[in-house]
Amino acid sequence: MANPTSLVAKPILDDIIKTTLALIKETYSSVRGVKKEVENLSSKLTAIKAVLVDAENKQENNQQLKDWLGKLKKAAFDAEDILETFAAEAYHWKKRQTAVRNSLPSLGKVSSKYDTAQKIKDISKKFDTIAEEKNKFHLVNIQDNGGRPETPIHTGPFVDKSDVVGREGDKDRIIQMLLSNEFDEEGEVCVIPITGMGGLGKTTLAQLVFNEVSKDHFNPTMWVCITPEFDLTRILKEMIQFHSKMKLEDCSTSLLQLRLQDILRGKRFLLVLDDVWTEDISKWYSLRVLLKQGKKGSRVLVTSRSIRVGEIVGTQPSYRLQYLPENECQFLFAKIAFGNIGTTLSSEKREELEEIGREIVRKCQGLPLAVKAMGGLLRGHIDVNKWQQIQRNEIWEIENQNPAADTLNVMGLLKLSYNHLPSYLKRCFEYCSLFPKSHVFYKAELVKLWMAEGFIESLGRDTMEETGIAYFSELLMRSFFQPSSIDNNQIFNMHDLMHDLATSISSPNYCQVKDNEFSFSEHTRHVSLLGKDVKQPMLAIVKIAQKLRTLLLPNGHMENFGQALDKVFNTLKYMRGLDLSSTQIKELPDSIKELKLLRYLDLSRTEIRLLPNSICNLFNLQTLKLLGCIWLSSLPQSMGNLADLRYLELDDMFWLKLSRLPPSMGNLTNLHNLPVFHVGDEEGYEIEQLEKMVRLSGTLHISKLEKAVNAGAAKLNEKKSLDKLVFEWSNRVVHTQDQATENSVLERLEPHSNLKKLQILRYGGNEFPAWMREGGLQNLVSLTLNGCLKCKTLDLGDQLPNLRELYIKGMQELEKWTEVECYSLRLLKLSNCPELRELPDIFPILDYLKIKRCNSLRALPVVPYLQILILIDNLILEDWHEVNIVMPETATRRPSLIEVSELKVISYPKLQALPQNFNPKKLEIHGCELLTTLPPPHHAQRLEHLALDASRDGELVRAMLDPSSLHSLVISNIFSLPKWPGLPGLKALYIRDCKHLVFLSDTEEGSLQTLTSLKLLSIRNCEKLETLNEELPTSLECLIIASCPLLKSFSLNNLPSLTDLYIEDCPLLQSLPKDGLPNSLQHLLIQTCPLLSQRCQKEGEGGRDWPKIEHIPDLEIDNYHIVLPTSPVANRPAWYRQYFLCCRGIDTIDIGGAKE
Repeated sequence: MANPTSLVAKPILDDIIKTTLALIKETYSSVRGVKKEVENLSSKLTAIKAVLVDAENKQENNQQLKDWLGKLKKAAFDAEDILETFAAEAYHWKKRQTAVRNSLPSLGKVSSKYDTAQKIKDISKKFDTIAEEKNKFHLVNIQDNGGRPETPIHTGPFVDKSDVVGREGDKDRIIQMLLSNEFDEEGEVCVIPITGMGGLGKTTLAQLVFNEVSKDHFNPTMWVCITPEFDLTRILKEMIQFHSKMKLEDCSTSLLQLRLQDILRGKRFLLVLDDVWTEDISKWYSLRVLLKQGKKGSRVLVTSRSIRVGEIVGTQPSYRLQYLPENECQFLFAKIAFGNIGTTLSSEKREELEEIGREIVRKCQGLPLAVKAMGGLLRGHIDVNKWQQIQRNEIWEIENQNPAADTLNVMGLLKLSYNHLPSYLKRCFEYCSLFPKSHVFYKAELVKLWMAEGFIESLGRDTMEETGIAYFSELLMRSFFQPSSIDNNQIFNMHDLMHDLATSISSPNYCQVKDNEFSFSEHTRHVSLLGKDVKQPMLAIVKIAQKLRTLLLPNGHMENFGQALDKVFNTLKYMRGLDLSSTQIKELPDSIKELKLLRYLDLSRTEIRLLPNSICNLFNLQTLKLLGCIWLSSLPQSMGNLADLRYLELDDMFWLKLSRLPPSMGNLTNLHNLPVFHVGDEEGYEIEQLEKMVRLSGTLHISKLEKAVNAGAAKLNEKKSLDKLVFEWSNRVVHTQDQATENSVLERLEPHSNLKKLQILRYGGNEFPAWMREGGLQNLVSLTLNGCLKCKTLDLGDQLPNLRELYIKGMQELEKWTEVECYSLRLLKLSNCPELRELPDIFPILDYLKIKRCNSLRALPVVPYLQILILIDNLILEDWHEVNIVMPETATRRPSLIEVSELKVISYPKLQALPQNFNPKKLEIHGCELLTTLPPPHHAQRLEHLALDASRDGELVRAMLDPSSLHSLVISNIFSLPKWPGLPGLKALYIRDCKHLVFLSDTEEGSLQTLTSLKLLSIRNCEKLETLNEELPTSLECLIIASCPLLKSFSLNNLPSLTDLYIEDCPLLQSLPKDGLPNSLQHLLIQTCPLLSQRCQKEGEGGRDWPKIEHIPDLEIDNYHIVLPTSPVANRPAWYRQYFLCCRGIDTIDIGGAKE
């Protein structure tokens, strides 16, 4: 196959011409000689650019033309470096001129401009030669139509079924879609697209379907291969010819339309349009009008590599053809490779070749075309060396080494997709060759790198980011990327063969450097270091590839580069993108300032402690990543100089601990993220700094607002990309005469209506602003009011239609919540509002309500859809406000609290009864001294978790019911265990904080043996418990004993299922049971039990109980972890930790579906 390299020079020339035009307009280019040379260069580039599209389209079969384009591309790169460097230096000079008015440039600076003029003259001469050479190719000026035309590879409907493997299910599903009347619509034709990357077998699948579907059901049936252009006249002609089996003479489009109408009218037809590329919807409409002449039930089957084509033409969602399963690929490969020699091979020989073949097939990653190509290449070969050679090499390398092999055209087929890309997307795709195979791509991060290289130019009102996302989406639609997800975050991968294509096309400008493979040259512009050693390659780059633009470390390297970094910064002055993340860098040399063109710098997860102020001379820097730099605590003072900075990425903890930002951050008008801003009264710290930062997005936390003199100058209402705002005042005393000022500040901080979350903290005003009540926050989802001490009335109005969550805390003087219909609110948390007397009457869709320390509140609102109710420390709250409500969807009446599934009531002194009508799954009651009854049996049928505080001498515990659904039970503050009701499903029992409990059970009634399903028993903080010698359920698997200071002995008789034993903080416990521990025990933990720990030391260290525990695979004694080498749990984390958490008071633990 021909070398797939395709030289795309047009976008580079576009960039250079744009730069030259900008330089011509600037006054600093008027320095002698520079402006004139720039103008001359711009003129020459414009003339060359005019014929570039024609040149790139014709280069495939013309080596001289390809060489000419290569020469042009190298010269263009050099010109771009020179011009952008000059522009950066001139910008720096101009900044100094502004700072020092009326001063003249130094002789050195003027001299540097003469040097620049000479460099431009030299590069201009190169373009003179290039311009002269172009004349011999007779190139013409044509428009870029998004890819060059291809020689059509026409397909037909016929296929040998015996050659097809693994597509039976796909075929059946497509046929079902064709025959089903589910998609029929009068006056419309049903179009079913089959989409997927090249080589998956879309055409083959369509052929299978076309040949198997009943011709009695569809008549006529037609097949047209669209490749390459959607030419309506040709398509009509081929449809008629396929149906009539006769060749048509040339005739007009209108005549063809009439003939096709006669064929289709009143007929239920099937049409296959194979290999559709066009995304011009108008061309499709012109055909669709004719297809509507068919009978209801007609079908059009379209195959395409582009998802967007499927969206444009399809009336049904695209059928996304998936990769062929590996076992099917192995079968297909063996069928081809061993087809004519399989019976003559010895079993040993075939087994040896099959083992190699399996590795070759894995390289194909489910792409049938690649599997067939590799099988065809090895067909008839039994030489192991030949097979191993194929196994070692990439597929594109194999094709280059076997140019005469007819079966090999995998890269050629995939390259069709590349050739159809517009030039601006081609270089974005090529850039991806820097990353290793199986690399996880994050869309936004890749776009930042493309921006750094100058690949993206915003169009119209779109930002560079929006344009970049559109670029990525275009590549995704055309199957260059494959979508996936990790933890609900969308990620993307690239098929290995697509990666091979990118690698083959991008060389030699792009280069991956692996161990001992220094394949870059002086013309290499982009390098990624993938080997273990990166220091030596970096030094080699400094020596050889001094025009480098990108240096990435995608795999991360724990290495400190020492002096190598200084050499890199002083030599590689054309660098645009630099990734030094996950290295052991502790400091950055001052010479970083030499990288004047640097736009992307990643120092994440390094040991850097301080950034040099010289980094603030990188005026072109767009992205600075410092995530995971745990030693970094401040930013350089001159950060305000980085006017092009768009992303300043640091961990939340950094911003939380940061007490002071650098001054003049308002100069960063392109910045997209500034999580915190501390208002100050010094110059450079005023709230006016936020005025022009209109691109801010995500979260902005503005603190020390008491220092805001002119709050309106922040112009928050113009920052449409902010999702969350936090307004915070410092903790101070606000006097009555100052409340009007506070009111005014908050009124002037009106945000944009796009805001989704708002927090107001320690506000000292006595009323909330009008923009909260009068429709200024139509998109607000969450509102927090915390520490607003002076507000006595809460009036949110009825203009918050999307408010879902409301958090109110520490509003000490709040007395009244104005009646309002909260139709959207789903979560409400009220805390520490001691004067609040009443809530709005009804919350129609609220499903979560928490009220804590609201000591004047007597009654709940009506909450018909409430699911979780938590009430803590409310002194007089006693009215559940239960009513029967009419449900609008069913017009029936039901109790208002019947939907409550979780109820937690703590310190509720006035409570005498639980709701009359509710069916809880989880019920927790603590400190309710007047409460003596639990829900009646018919309301406890789905109870799974119950936690009871046994106040009033355990009366509440004795009232406990025996629902079979109960899985988890927590009992606290009890003198003795009750008579257990039948609890057949109980799996976890927690006994805690029982300060007077001496024995677990001193009567047969309280015996735990009746709990026959119990798996976990936790006994914690029982101060008087002395012995634990009772018979325990034989089903027990986990026993936890913690904080029992008087416990002296315990026994574990007849516990054949016990696997986990944890003992903590039992200082008087002297020994393990005399009879030893169950043989089933797998995990033993002993903490803060000094007497017992001493006896459990290894033999020779005084451990008398060591023989009792030496058989246990996983031991942890006073933080000394012992995992036996033969243990099945060796070298993996002990799962028991989740159980042990409950000993330490952790509130969540999942035991067989029960949670504590």
